[in-house]
Amino acid sequence: MESDISDNNNTNNIKGSESALIKVLDRKEALEKIRDNSPVISFLWKAEDTPEEKWPVEYVSGNVSLLGYTAEDFTSGSLLYADIVHPDDLKIVQEALTQRCREGVDFFDHEYRIILKSGDVRWVDERTYIQRDELGNVSHYQGTIFDITEQKNRAMTLEGSLRKQRLLEEIINNSSIMVFLWRAEEYWPADYVSENVSKLGYSVDDFVSGRVVYSDLIHPDDYEMVKETLAEQCENGIDNYDQEYRVRTKDGTILWVSESTLIMRGRDGSVTHFQGIVQDITQRKESEIALKLALEKQAELLDRKQALETIVNHSPVIAFLWKAGPDHEKELWPVEFVSDNITIFGYSVDEFLSGDILYGDMIDPEDLPYVQMELSDISSEGGKVFVKEYRIRTKSGDVRWVEEQTFIQRNAEGVVTHYLGVIQDITERKETGAQEEL
Repeated sequence: MESDISDNNNTNNIKGSESALIKVLDRKEALEKIRDNSPVISFLWKAEDTPEEKWPVEYVSGNVSLLGYTAEDFTSGSLLYADIVHPDDLKIVQEALTQRCREGVDFFDHEYRIILKSGDVRWVDERTYIQRDELGNVSHYQGTIFDITEQKNRAMTLEGSLRKQRLLEEIINNSSIMVFLWRAEEYWPADYVSENVSKLGYSVDDFVSGRVVYSDLIHPDDYEMVKETLAEQCENGIDNYDQEYRVRTKDGTILWVSESTLIMRGRDGSVTHFQGIVQDITQRKESEIALKLALEKQAELLDRKQALETIVNHSPVIAFLWKAGPDHEKELWPVEFVSDNITIFGYSVDEFLSGDILYGDMIDPEDLPYVQMELSDISSEGGKVFVKEYRIRTKSGDVRWVEEQTFIQRNAEGVVTHYLGVIQDITERKETGAQEEL
C-alpha cells in the first residue's frame, strides 16, 4: 500500500516538473519571438586578447536578418562582426572598446556605421555589457545594436542647418548688412536683429528687450515718408520693396541706409512681420549727393559760360586766351581759346586752335616788335594789365586798328602762364581822329 502511494507521488512530481519546464520553454519561445520581431538585435561576441579585435559571434538573434544576414553567417565563423563595421569607423570602435576594458568598467555604449549585406550603410547604437572571468579577464561582450539611421540623419540635417545658420550669421555680422525681424506693430519692435547692429551703437538686447524700437533710429525728416511707404506697400499687397533713408546712431551720427523689406503675412493675409535687410550706404550716398551738386554747379557755370559766349559773339569785342612763352620779347602767342566772332576779320576759330595761325601772325609787322616789347616789360615788372592800340591784318589783307585789353595770369611761383584779353576794332575811331587832326 505504501509502495503504491510512493509511486503515485513520484509520478505527480515528474508531471509537475514537466509542466513547469513546458511553461519555461513556452516563455522562452515567446520572448525569442518578441525579440526576433523587434528592431533590437542581440549579440554575444567572444573577446580576443588582441589590439584589433574582430569579435567572432557566438550567438545572434534571428532578427539579424534585418541586416540582410543570417545567424548562421556569423555563428559559423564565415563572417566576423568587424567585417560589417564601416571601415572608417572600425578603428575608432576598437580603440573605444579597448579603453573601456582597460578602465575596468562593465558597460560600453557607442554609435557607428555598419554595412548591410545589400551594401547600404546604416547607423547603429551599440550597448554592451563587458563580461569577465574569475581572474578579471574580459571573456565576452553581451550586447545589442539598434538602428538609429533616421535619428542620426535628422540630427545631421539639423546640425548642417545650424552650421549653415552660424556661417550665414558670421557672414552677415562681418558685412555692412544688418538683418531685422520687426513685428507689424506701431514703431516696429524687433523680434530678431543681427549682432552687427553694434555698428549703430546698440546691442541686440536693446532691440529684443524693447528698450529701443527701430522707429527711434529713423531721421525725423524721413520718418513719415518711411511710415507712409510701408503702409502703402502693405495695402497694395506688395511682398517686398526697397527704400533709402537716414538713421541716427546712438552717438547722433547721421547715416544713409538702403532697406530691402519683405512683408510677411499670415494665412488670412494679414501682415504679421517685416523682415528687413538694412545696409549702410552713407559713403555712396554722400558721393552721389556731392556729384549731383557738382553737376548742378557745372550746369550753372555752363549756362553762364554759354550766356557770356553769346554776349561776346554778338559784340564787337573778340575774346582770346593766349599761352605765354619763355621769351616774352619774341612771343607770337599761340591761342588756346578765341570767340566765334573772330570771323569779323575773316579767320575761323579752328585756324587758331589748330596752331596753323599764331596771334602774332595777324599783327602788322611794323607794330609787332612794339607789342612784344611793351608786353614783356609789363610782365617782367609784375604788371597785371596790358592795354595797347596797334594794327592787325585781316585774312583778306586789309589793315584794321584794334585796342587790346589783357589780364596777365601767373602761377603760384609768379611765372606768367597765360594772357586773357579782348581786342576791339577801333579803325573808324582812329580814322576819324586822324581826319580831325588834319
